[in-house]
Amino acid sequence: MIRILAAFTFLTGLAHFGFSAQPRNETLQRISQKYRSAKLIEMKVEKTVKLELQGRETKYSGKIFLANKKFRWENKSPQETLLIFDGSMIWSVQIPPKELGGSVQIARGKIDKKTKSQILVSTLLGGDFEKNFKVLKEVKSNGISKLDVSPLGNGLDVKVFTLSIDLAKNTLVEVSYFDDLGNKTTMAFSEIKFLDKSDNSKFKYQPPNGAQVTEL
Repeated sequence: MIRILAAFTFLTGLAHFGFSAQPRNETLQRISQKYRSAKLIEMKVEKTVKLELQGRETKYSGKIFLANKKFRWENKSPQETLLIFDGSMIWSVQIPPKELGGSVQIARGKIDKKTKSQILVSTLLGGDFEKNFKVLKEVKSNGISKLDVSPLGNGLDVKVFTLSIDLAKNTLVEVSYFDDLGNKTTMAFSEIKFLDKSDNSKFKYQPPNGAQVTEL
């Protein structure tokens, strides 16, 4: 399974962040409305993890789909993996390289404190930004708004995220954060498409016959 750290709980409603009165942020208002109104969102994603203690950097590339509180991440490199939330169950699928052979590794689990961290991206990308996050700072430059935000509630281990928003397109183009070990995760989004028609097949998964499924 890809190591999906504590920046992976961004799907609408999944984190169950609390709401408290706070000044409205126009940037988050606009982007929230755009993302909530789309029937299906499709985008390319490149995730970079810099491990502080090991001095090592790993990059993952793939595609994300979001719709109606559901989530799919197809990762193509450095290995092929699939992460799906179908509305009630998380599926994590790891596909071995063809040249090495071996069986597909499949794990599944319900949403709880342990598994929330695996879908952090979905809360941000498909969610109500202004209700889920408190804005700590916003700096606008060259058409990009950089916001430091803190999640409302205590459902996440990460306390501060930096969001980069394209002001002309009202799209979230990058999310970055540090974990408690000083490791930095950055997710960059490109070729973002807001579609008028959903595709429920993207959010369904059926394990191959005879495949062993473990619990997350």
